[in-house]
Parts: sequence; C-alpha cells; structure tokens
Amino acid sequence: MAPSRSATARALADDSEVAPGPLDCCDALARTAAETCRQHERLGRLSALGVAKTELGAAHAMVDTIDLALAETVRDFEKVCGKGSGSDSAEVRAAANAMWLAAREYLRRHSIAEKASRQLTQHDADVLGDLHFEYELEASALLGLKQATATFQKLRPESK
Repeated sequence: MAPSRSATARALADDSEVAPGPLDCCDALARTAAETCRQHERLGRLSALGVAKTELGAAHAMVDTIDLALAETVRDFEKVCGKGSGSDSAEVRAAANAMWLAAREYLRRHSIAEKASRQLTQHDADVLGDLHFEYELEASALLGLKQATATFQKLRPESK
C-alpha cells in the first residue's frame, strides 16, 4: 500500500501553528543537517556495495530530498535568526552560526559539483580532474557540516 500524502499535506497546510523561535530553527537545522550527512553516508555505502540500480536510484532520491530539506531549513534559519540571537548562550550561538555556515557551504559546493557534472561533454583528463576536484570539495564541505552539527548537538542534546 502506497503512503498517503493527503494527511501530510493537510498537516503542513495548517496555518494555525505558532511561528518557530530561534532555538527551534537551530534545532531543526541540526536535525536536518544530521540526516543529510546520514543519507550521504548511506548512499556511499550502497555505491560501494554495488547494489541494484533501483535501490541506488531510491537512495539518490532520498539524498536529493534531504538536500532540499536542508536548503529550506537554512532559509528558515536565516529568516528567524537573522533578526536576533538564537540563544542567550554565546557558545550555542556560535555553534549554531558555524552549523549554518557549514550548511551553506555544503549546499554551495553541492550545487557547483552538480552543475559541473551536468556540463560534462568531453572526457579528457583535465575535465575529469576538475570534476573530481569539485566532488572532493563537496565531500569536504559535507564533513565540515557533520562536525559543526555534532558540536551543536553536544551543546543542545535536545536537538537530536
């Protein structure tokens, strides 16, 4: 049986919900960033195992979906936390800002790498080397996001 989207759509369309506070946005960013890292690690494991195309395709779809969710939580963070401080604690504020910056850097690097792979028309060593370099930078940005998220979640374990 296929999952029903109507209940989820109705719940999301309900405008009676109270606007999230700064800490709520920080926590949501931490949860989404942690899931982003987890889904990318899962995709890497499945690729290394050489699973069927359908399973790998589903994993790619999950990664695409969580990357979109990360972009949305980054926008929410910027809207809410751009107006004021996210916390009274300087440590939490600094960790939240580091996580936000790491998420933005990952999304930027991911966008650059995806664009480079879509524009790949020739397969000479220089072009493939440049593409490899872009993917290495994306992987580095993902690692930075994972570390920044872990730091924030140590300070705010309730964000897990």
